[in-house]
Amino acid sequence: MQRTRKLILEFLKRKGTATLDQLAQEVGVVPMTVRAHLAVLERDGLVTYEEERGKIGRPRFVYFLTQRAQDEFPKSYDTLCNRILDALTEPPAVLSAPQIAEKVAETWAGERTELMKGKSLEERVRIMASIRTDEGAMASYAKTPDGFILDQCHCPASCVAQRHPDIVCAAEMSYIQRLLGVPVERVSWRLEGGKTCSYRVRHSAEPADSRDT
Repeated sequence: MQRTRKLILEFLKRKGTATLDQLAQEVGVVPMTVRAHLAVLERDGLVTYEEERGKIGRPRFVYFLTQRAQDEFPKSYDTLCNRILDALTEPPAVLSAPQIAEKVAETWAGERTELMKGKSLEERVRIMASIRTDEGAMASYAKTPDGFILDQCHCPASCVAQRHPDIVCAAEMSYIQRLLGVPVERVSWRLEGGKTCSYRVRHSAEPADSRDT
């Protein structure tokens, strides 16, 4: 795909919605050029828009991704399903959803544990964001007065998560907690209408030995 159109799709994925001027500023071209790219993306069924009216002035158009575009972003169903199936086939044969989620999280985190050893909390959060991006979640993090927020703009297992959130979403949260080594709190959830799946990580939760590194 042409680079500017890819940047437009990625920006809309991260932000949810954007105006023509916001898109032009983000991709570094004039609004007229962005409009031409949007026309192609609309033709391909990847972007749509709605009219937003304010109390004064002319209405403006706000652009956002179609479901078809959402489906174009990376998926990792095969890896996730393999983890779940592996957990299900280990004895005992019948497990509850929380037990499955914890088994998946344990195996998942075990693949990355070495990356976190000897790192400060901020370093672990930064690595976590990089790992989740590699896994298709388009993750980033930001500092807050009491710690960090880990944002994930994309769910690479959205269809599975919609049917089995008590396994998929629970496993993801436990996976993140295991790798960071501290409790995390969900503050935004796509299944409840949030634009991201986001977690709060607090400094106060960090073990003393990690703070001293």
